[in-house]
Amino acid sequence: MKKIAYLGPRGTFSEQAALNYLGNQQAELVPCQSLEEVCLGVDGGHYTEGILPLENLIEGSVNPVLDLLLELPGLKIQAEMLLPVAHHLLVRPGSTCQDIRTVLSHPQALAQCRRYLARRFPAAKLLPVESTALAASMVAEGETELAAIGTLAAARHYNLTTLEENIHDQSNNCTRFVVVGQGDTPYRDVPYKTSLVVSMIDRPGALYSLLKEFAWRGVNLTRIESRPARTYLGEYIFFIDLEGHRHQPAVKEALREIAAQSRQIRVLGCYPACQRTDCQENRKKEETLEELRADIDIIDRQIIELLGKRAKLVTRVGEIKQPTGQVRDPAREAQVLAQVRRLAQHHGLSQDITETVYRILMDYFVDIQLNQVTSQTL
Repeated sequence: MKKIAYLGPRGTFSEQAALNYLGNQQAELVPCQSLEEVCLGVDGGHYTEGILPLENLIEGSVNPVLDLLLELPGLKIQAEMLLPVAHHLLVRPGSTCQDIRTVLSHPQALAQCRRYLARRFPAAKLLPVESTALAASMVAEGETELAAIGTLAAARHYNLTTLEENIHDQSNNCTRFVVVGQGDTPYRDVPYKTSLVVSMIDRPGALYSLLKEFAWRGVNLTRIESRPARTYLGEYIFFIDLEGHRHQPAVKEALREIAAQSRQIRVLGCYPACQRTDCQENRKKEETLEELRADIDIIDRQIIELLGKRAKLVTRVGEIKQPTGQVRDPAREAQVLAQVRRLAQHHGLSQDITETVYRILMDYFVDIQLNQVTSQTL
């Protein structure tokens, strides 16, 4: 029977995520004392899979998890899920709001209830602990002046009273969990996400060069953020989530180009994208004319930039050709035209119009090389 590790003890959001993921599967759920224990256990083969909180709607990414994914290359993200998060104020039976002097919980839970705590308990001490369930157990064993932020499951498990419900600062709060294991999961015909980490060479426009490879190919990025590279001050690595599988042509091409211009690129996993849940709002809206025109303007700038780069390459080719005096190369021109016709067909463009445009460009680039030859002989 496989073992699935999660951040314990019982009553944590990680346990809820693990139960949701388990469904009707036969597996043993193993509570761990820390996220590091979960990851090291999976990496060492002690557990089949591990459940990790990756990012929260309010507080963003769980940085220790990002660091662990970076440090343990044997771990692969194999699935994701979204869990609605509801925080409640838990106390010993008989405790009142007037009794509370200290509030315990996981740092993320405390942060997600920041405004509530400032309003209701401005003088209370906030004490971060390893998990929301550990906070509940400490309250159960402690004095009446203690309160925990935790789940209803933790309240039931530790025989606590729910003093106030739904105390989180944002009503649609949710956390994205990922399942990690060893190796990639088999490909299925469903929408996919790919997570990767990239270390860029430090040069002007490095981030733009990375992003444009995805933009030009229509690959949608759902998350990008930086973390210190831990090598030199001011050097960063980028964690990226994108829609699609690494073996799909557009994604594959983008990753190949990025690999050529980066220090390192590592795919953290390709996995089925989770479907919409109750904690997500449908944020799709109608595109406006202004937005569409802005997108067109971006593409036009990119086209001109690429033409400028092509002109520079043509100039360098002309320098190589100068000793021969031969500028036009009919075989090469035929090869280019055949290639652009194939690309035009692949992208749903008119092959004839595309060829006409490229013939005009070829004449322009030939003129550049002819001018080089002329200026060299004068």
